[in-house]
Amino acid sequence: MRQRRFPVLLATAKGRHRAGFSAPASEEPVQIALKLRDKGWTAYRIRFDVEAGAWLASVIDWKRAA
Repeated sequence: MRQRRFPVLLATAKGRHRAGFSAPASEEPVQIALKLRDKGWTAYRIRFDVEAGAWLASVIDWKRAA
């Protein structure tokens, strides 16, 4: 049986943005961090938000912060 997948959202200083992939609720946060790293992001905190129905990855967007 297929597991339900939830979007991965990037939480930056300018708001939340889709990361471009989804993951099941049972995924290990380290796996999501590795996928984000492949896309050029470095997350310092990853958590599953039940109320939002999504994975939230907190990142610092150094390129756009300046």
